[in-house]
Amino acid sequence: MSKQIFITGTNTEVGKTHIGLELLKSLSLKYNCIAYKPIETGCRSKNNKLIPSDSQKYEKLIGDKVSLEKINPYRFIPPVSPYKAIKDAKKKIYIKNYCEKIKNLPKAEIILIEGAGGAFSPLATDGLNIDLMKALKSINILVIKDQLGCIGNTISHILAFERLKISLDILILNTINPNKMDNYDEIRKYTNIPLFHYNKKQKSVFLKKVFKKIASFL
Repeated sequence: MSKQIFITGTNTEVGKTHIGLELLKSLSLKYNCIAYKPIETGCRSKNNKLIPSDSQKYEKLIGDKVSLEKINPYRFIPPVSPYKAIKDAKKKIYIKNYCEKIKNLPKAEIILIEGAGGAFSPLATDGLNIDLMKALKSINILVIKDQLGCIGNTISHILAFERLKISLDILILNTINPNKMDNYDEIRKYTNIPLFHYNKKQKSVFLKKVFKKIASFL
């Protein structure tokens, strides 16, 4: 069976897709990997077809292994939460539908799944991103944007995962804009969950460390 790695975030715009692509590149050097993004909003229309920009990046990286339609089965134009996009389109998409679509993917050792928005963002008619994680029993990665307020936000997420009895396996602090804050050291004080720091200058070191940790779950 495939191992499913779910990438979520403390919020939207934290760098999930960028981190996901970097991890997929790294893991693909040793494992047969594919990607799955169950739903994407904010798509553009071209020749009567909706183009999901994030999912398209995964498709280009994967190559001919899997079609865009299987990587991203549900897509909408409005740049809103998946739940609102589904509701406004007068449709119903359930967590079980996302799970069923995974079965259409070709066989792979690893399926890297990227959610939409944060862990507690509405993802379906009947649930949040974290509900899909629970249904899949996936290896879960939380991406944290390195900025003011991220310490409390991270701790809140850790406590919520614990309360809901859903595994949180890896934390990634993503430094998009360099700063002089010490968020990495501060977060480490409050959890034993493996925490890795991503920045462009030390990308290779980061990937080696995260690769080793992910491999321990496989």
